[in-house]
Amino acid sequence: MKVKQTFFTSENKKIGGFLYYPSGEGPFPAVVFVHGFSGGTHELKNKQMCEALAQAGILVFMFDFYDKPNGLSDISISDMTVSLQLGVLRHAVDFVCALKDVDKVRIGLTGHSLGGMTVMLYASSDSRIKALVVQSGLSDFGQSRSTAFGLHADWEKAGVKLMERSWGSFLLKYVFIEDGLKHDVYGALDKTQCPVLVFHGDEDEAIDVEQAYKQKEHLKYKDKLVIIKGADHCYKKNETLPVATQLLVDFMKEKL
Repeated sequence: MKVKQTFFTSENKKIGGFLYYPSGEGPFPAVVFVHGFSGGTHELKNKQMCEALAQAGILVFMFDFYDKPNGLSDISISDMTVSLQLGVLRHAVDFVCALKDVDKVRIGLTGHSLGGMTVMLYASSDSRIKALVVQSGLSDFGQSRSTAFGLHADWEKAGVKLMERSWGSFLLKYVFIEDGLKHDVYGALDKTQCPVLVFHGDEDEAIDVEQAYKQKEHLKYKDKLVIIKGADHCYKKNETLPVATQLLVDFMKEKL
């Protein structure tokens, strides 16, 4: 396995990420990996999942939507919206499909948290996606336990809100909420044709596990829902990250 930093262009801005190459000769099946709210390519969970997929013979592309926290991309994190992410994601899929080492008829997509919402909305609009894995996905926007997604009158009045993260702080425009509420995740799932795996922790502190059950009800083929016992939002508790990672790898190997 090797890891290569690379860039593509979206919204006339540079977007940076990392390609995880399997050993051997391609073309390989490929997975585009979408991070969650204020997350990115730096997250240990994401790196471990990408490495596991590459070790299983799948090429992976993980990228940063925004400039913070890693400085790889030029889009300001203050401009974060789901609609913006959907546009960048389409360019990311285009980028992956143009790689000579990729088998263009075996493209998978996975996303975590807000990234889970993004990939659920996206998959039904792109026939190139042959498998979808939703990790702790948000589908009832505005009903997350996280204060980042709450409807706050002071935020609406000010137009921006200060978000604090372990890596620092940033201002987020209220348009993030206005835009997010416009998207119908369940309607998109109703139209999704590719196989889908949804997994979610029963101790998720950020997004209620009931959203995962609702997601399953809207899958065309009622593919697969796995509730991981003892797992929190990012699979840090009770040694549940290996469980989540194996679910992702096994599903992508089977469907791609």
